Amino acid sequence: MKLVNEQLIRSAQSWINRVERKHQPKVDYHSELRDWVQHVILEAEKNNDFKKKDQFLTLLKDLDAT
Repeated sequence: MKLVNEQLIRSAQSWINRVERKHQPKVDYHSELRDWVQHVILEAEKNNDFKKKDQFLTLLKDLDAT
């Protein structure tokens, strides 16, 4: 009986481990980068740094194209 319980526990743990590996949250670096670029654009606009704003707008367009 003890052996059967240990086998069931191992099977359940194995299944749980597989499920947890499959559903690990994926980090979306693309959206984080896009958010950061948008923040930089707003800051550049506030500081009247239009050259920097234009550079980051170009980068944002490139990010949206991919």
